[in-house]
Amino acid sequence: MDFSIAEYGAVGPLNGKLSRGQVRDILGPGFEVFWKTTDSLNATDAYIQLDLHVYYDARDMVKGVEFFERSTVSWNGHKLVGETSTDVLALFRRHGIDPVIDDDGFEVGELGMGFYVDDDDDLITTLYINLRREIHLTASCSNRSQR
Repeated sequence: MDFSIAEYGAVGPLNGKLSRGQVRDILGPGFEVFWKTTDSLNATDAYIQLDLHVYYDARDMVKGVEFFERSTVSWNGHKLVGETSTDVLALFRRHGIDPVIDDDGFEVGELGMGFYVDDDDDLITTLYINLRREIHLTASCSNRSQR
C-alpha cells in the first residue's frame, strides 16, 4: 500500500477525519488492538504486515500514524524510515525545510512528522505522523521510542 505524504494531515489513504471503522475498512483486517501506555486515552491498532500503528482519540477518530522500518512511507518519492537521518535531513533541507533536532531524533513541524533515530547507527527506526493540527506534535511523539 502506498503511504506517500503530500500535505499535512494525510498519508496515503489515511487522514485525521477518519473513524476507526473507516481505517479498518481501508487497511483491512490484519490488525491487533493494544494499549500503547497505561496513560493512553484509547487503544491503538497495530497492522503488523504494514509495519505501522494507528492512534485514535477518545472519540475513535484518527489522530496519527506511527511507521516502522519495513513500512513504505515516503515523502517526495523518498523512503523515510529505515534510512539514515543524515540522508533524510539533507532531503528536507534541499526542499527548504529545516527540521528541529532533539535528543531522540528530529521533527518536521510543517508536515506533522516526528522521527526517532537510533543513536548507534543513525537509522530512522520510527516516524510518527500527526494527522490533526490541533494535536501538538511533541505530545504525540513522547512515546515514539516505545514499540
